[in-house]
Amino acid sequence: MESVSEGNLNVGLNVTIPTKPGEKVTVFDQVFANMQSKFVALFLVIFAVLFSTADITSGYIKNIGGQVKERGNLILSKAIVLLIYTGLTLFLYLVIQAICQYAVFGASKWGDMEMFWRYFGTEAVLHYGLVLICMAVAIILKNNMLSMTLSVCLCVNVLTIVYSVVDKVLRDMGVKDFSFIEHTVSGKISLLSMTPKVSDCVNAIGIAGGFGLLAVLLTILVFRRRDI
Repeated sequence: MESVSEGNLNVGLNVTIPTKPGEKVTVFDQVFANMQSKFVALFLVIFAVLFSTADITSGYIKNIGGQVKERGNLILSKAIVLLIYTGLTLFLYLVIQAICQYAVFGASKWGDMEMFWRYFGTEAVLHYGLVLICMAVAIILKNNMLSMTLSVCLCVNVLTIVYSVVDKVLRDMGVKDFSFIEHTVSGKISLLSMTPKVSDCVNAIGIAGGFGLLAVLLTILVFRRRDI
């Protein structure tokens, strides 16, 4: 299994190793299984929600909000910290995965390194895009429980139900061969092939960048007008 089709996406975390019978499990196989299922993303979005609203829920924002000339910089600083956190977390996960691979199987066979870095790099950008979306949801809603619920729903494919309804409405309107989930960050994380073409990576990065930028700009706009 080198890719997952839209019809095979199930609600929940479904970690399936793509190793064929008789072949040895590689680090690439393990990474693909955990990233495609959004198991790794789950830890990222939980931290994103807690971190993004920490100063708001604790009341600390009142101490610094009035001293900052441009409130948007507070949002940008959060986005930068989340970028560093996402990068370090994914790197740490990769190291731990390689160590566990060696401990269990006695060797760390990586697989096709060119495809591995192409896939891992694209997924890293997609994961960061998802983190920015969850940051926006958390700050705009100002409700940790609701924000956490929505963020987890993004990771366990609950919103595929909503996407299917949108697809049905569009089909009824005469729009054919359109799949809404293929144009979302969470959908791209799950549907990206294990052996993506350059065009697939560019498309995925474009979607992650577009949604991530929109999330940051919308958060800045709301935060500027909010009474803190």
